[in-house]
Amino acid sequence: MKKIIALCLLICFSGMVSGQTGETKGWPSAERYAFITECIKSAQKGMSEDTARFYCYCMQFRVEEKYPDIAKAGTGLDLETPEWRKEIETCLAGFWETKDRNGFLAECINSAKGGLGEVKAKNYCECMLYKVEVKFPVATDATAQLTAETLGTPEWKKIIQSCLEF
Repeated sequence: MKKIIALCLLICFSGMVSGQTGETKGWPSAERYAFITECIKSAQKGMSEDTARFYCYCMQFRVEEKYPDIAKAGTGLDLETPEWRKEIETCLAGFWETKDRNGFLAECINSAKGGLGEVKAKNYCECMLYKVEVKFPVATDATAQLTAETLGTPEWKKIIQSCLEF
């Protein structure tokens, strides 16, 4: 896990210096954070914090994908439709064990807070945890397959940049 986090941070900080375009798409960072924070508070009434965090990141990404304009999400979002019920069930199905999620977060936040600050590091690392977990449903696969070369690909640079925008 430490190897993955170190690589993510290396790519992250090199991207901050050389790859930012100033272009933003989708929801503002504050709105993403508010959605996830409120979702976690609400979801924790029926599930663990760790499961709630995965679920809420998953739902935020899916809602933002369907409603890139946040104003439209507030007026068109009906979570009772069959389409959204399916999305909710998918988001409830996290993959990693709690110990793997907590380990990833603790190591990532500890490594990132020096360059990003505590709050930004937490947001970045929670986002990366979700994205890495979705790409690698088995935690040991992430450890084995995420390399500096992999994280340097356009796909992963885009993922890292999207998490920096949280």
